[in-house]
Amino acid sequence: MKKLLIWAVCAMAVMISCKNKGQTGAVEGVDSLVVDSVLDEVQDTTPPPLFLYYLSPDYMMFVYWTGFEEPDKAEYEKNEAMEWFEENHLAWAIQERARFRANQYSKLLLSDGQTVDVKYSGEQLKDPNGKEMYPGELHGRPTIPSPGLQYALVNPADAEKYKEQLGGMHLLVTESYLKTRKPLSCELLSPYDAEKPFPAPVIQQLEKEYGMKVQRSVQSQKFGDRYVYGVVQFKGEYKKPGVKPDSQGYERKYALALEVITDGDKIYSFPVEGGYDDQYGPTWNADDEGQYIESSLVAFEGPNGPEFAYWHGAPESLTVGMYYIRNEKLIQQQYACYHTLIDENTPLWEKDLAQMRKLYLEADAQENKDYNLTRYRTIDIDEDGVEEFWLRDKDDKHGAIFTMKDGKISLVGVENGRLQVSFRRATGGKGYVVISGSAGGPSMHTEVYELKNSEVVHRFWALEIYGEIDECTVNGKEATKEEGEAYLKSLPEAYEPYKYFTPIGEEE
Repeated sequence: MKKLLIWAVCAMAVMISCKNKGQTGAVEGVDSLVVDSVLDEVQDTTPPPLFLYYLSPDYMMFVYWTGFEEPDKAEYEKNEAMEWFEENHLAWAIQERARFRANQYSKLLLSDGQTVDVKYSGEQLKDPNGKEMYPGELHGRPTIPSPGLQYALVNPADAEKYKEQLGGMHLLVTESYLKTRKPLSCELLSPYDAEKPFPAPVIQQLEKEYGMKVQRSVQSQKFGDRYVYGVVQFKGEYKKPGVKPDSQGYERKYALALEVITDGDKIYSFPVEGGYDDQYGPTWNADDEGQYIESSLVAFEGPNGPEFAYWHGAPESLTVGMYYIRNEKLIQQQYACYHTLIDENTPLWEKDLAQMRKLYLEADAQENKDYNLTRYRTIDIDEDGVEEFWLRDKDDKHGAIFTMKDGKISLVGVENGRLQVSFRRATGGKGYVVISGSAGGPSMHTEVYELKNSEVVHRFWALEIYGEIDECTVNGKEATKEEGEAYLKSLPEAYEPYKYFTPIGEEE
């Protein structure tokens, strides 16, 4: 089960084997800062890959992970936090370089090695309410914006043509990168249920180098006819040099894993520290069940040696960056560690709320004028991947259901204390909203709305007296009692969704 969960997260991420924004040319000092901080070689000014997050043709973004202000070294020294300065400064520099070279990136890589033409379309910094957005988060719904660089397909038809391959995280590269690099073919070495360990000589050399016993190793991918990528996890606690107890006497314990790339008899490794607990054992990521999760790589042969773009997916995070083999060492250039937010609700923006309140009042001004719709929840009634909005006033009795498709908001139906909303199971691509209740005395009022692709496609109304239909309509036209009874009997079973409503204005 753990393996499948991890793969699901990685599959989402891996679909391939303000000021002068978007200007061409390098930012003074940024390129040299990035390269000199990571690679000891002749500077290569070819823009390296970026990571583009694709949720829909209208949501293709290089998502920002940090702010725009250059980290101030003096402030880090003042706050005795110099151990974080270099890492944070490098993260800022990589992002800043991407911002100033945004319009040079024009190729999105697919899983089969093909490329799709894309174009830079602008920088997005604020949400629809005009508020600046928080960087470093990957949202799971196209309706939730992120700060970053926006891209679009040059040929809109490619969205349908490559539908099966588009989605999640992709590599975004320049034409110059593809001209100076050779993509390497990829072979998956360890299927989901059969991990393939590294050969004994590799294990023995790494045990000798790090002075620990290997507990687990996995060969994950092979590139071309020479490079093999995988991970190694050491057994027990890693005695990290120089660790001392804090002022309270607490001494943190560590675990150790390795990112490993072999090239024939040559073995290159990059250490990754985790936490260690005497009772629960090692951990590197939330919910990793004590196993270090393999990354997924895409490889290129470059002018200065091999280059590997990587994704490291975990249940609550996604780390992206590059690995290089230089001077007989495996060097990591981490771009970002994103927080993944897959199950969050769609926000209700102020302009959409205003339209919903307008439609609600227009439905029955006399009945609804004293109610203001102060809380909401989202619910995908027809299970088409697009959520509907269920709004209520603070009494939790007066409210309404709305659809939102392609930015257009439509009112489905209204509940008023006497008539209440309920739902039927989605079936055959259709979802069902039922609004029913007393019409006075022995009479019962029932409305049924069928939704498909976020639109109402069928309406039914009936008035029952003592449990029998007295009159009914289908899509506004009179129907017989027998037709009405047959329709009500044909409805799928009822279900009760979790009724948690978020007060409007308190979403954060």
